[in-house]
Amino acid sequence: MAVPVTVALALVVATAAGVAFGATTTTTTPTTTTTPTTNARERPQSGWAVASTSARGVMVDFTTVRVGVSRFRVIRLRARSTLLRWHVGDTDPRAWSSVPSDAGPQIDWASEGPAGVVALFNGGFKQIDASGGSMADGVSLVRPTRGLATIALDRAGHWAMGVWGAPNFPPRGFSPISYRQNLRPLVRAGAPVALAEGPYALWGVPLGNVPPEPRTGLGVDANGDLVYVATMDHVLPIQLARAEVAAGIVFGMELDINPYWPIMGVSLQPVHRPPGSYPVQIRGSEHSPTIYESGWLRDFFVGLAEPSAWTCHWTSAGLHASTGAAQPQPLRAVGTNCPAKVRTTAPGATSSR
Repeated sequence: MAVPVTVALALVVATAAGVAFGATTTTTTPTTTTTPTTNARERPQSGWAVASTSARGVMVDFTTVRVGVSRFRVIRLRARSTLLRWHVGDTDPRAWSSVPSDAGPQIDWASEGPAGVVALFNGGFKQIDASGGSMADGVSLVRPTRGLATIALDRAGHWAMGVWGAPNFPPRGFSPISYRQNLRPLVRAGAPVALAEGPYALWGVPLGNVPPEPRTGLGVDANGDLVYVATMDHVLPIQLARAEVAAGIVFGMELDINPYWPIMGVSLQPVHRPPGSYPVQIRGSEHSPTIYESGWLRDFFVGLAEPSAWTCHWTSAGLHASTGAAQPQPLRAVGTNCPAKVRTTAPGATSSR
């Protein structure tokens, strides 16, 4: 069945079990490796509105896709101009209180503020629901489960997505400081998995056992960019999967569902201190993304701006041992020509709705 969308997207199909992306390399395992030019600017793309830019080019852009009558908000973090951090909530995951403040239940302005927040979005299911494992700053909150979709982050905020336990995932040379699992993959090789049309209970227990629910998802596209997809419309897992594919995702997972949990915001320039403005949001969301500034119940992701200079990037200490002990990972700028703040140009976005 054809899926009507508001924008035609060129889709390169990958067959890998995992995809990893860094500042200077893009690797699709196990068969394809691409090394983009280091200082090539991230360019705008037809059909996508630019939310924020720096001297590196586009940082975050967004669009809308339609699956049937349902409308999905899509945001994209460019792999070479942004980085990502994962935070626990103040009630979930379990053992959240053992995590250092840089990964705690609110934006860590001391560490993340100098880089500048460019995007915020929700995490996965409550971990009591056995949706998979997680780790933050070396603290293993829930043990990982083989076969589940996973996003992993290294000390520089680069991301890798794939199936935990599959060959070369986490990818060789990629050392996570945090990871988050949430069920099995929803999209693989650029197509919905067969189970996306299977029993709805595989994709979370909906309110009142009525399968159509507001749903969110996360994935990577063929360029290594991170793509978040969400709707407050009541949809089935297969509809979310089709929306992910329409947005260009080649490997994707589901995140949280039900009306209370989808929360996303994109700023038009990096936010260095609260309160921030995040005008690009999910239409009909029950919460403002500023809730992540003061502390939230559940886990979430923070997208940050890389320095404008290609010779500089943000990083943290990395894990020195697999002891399970907390190892704080405050960000610091390393390299040359590191500016105090990211220089931005006029954003292309003016509205969230």
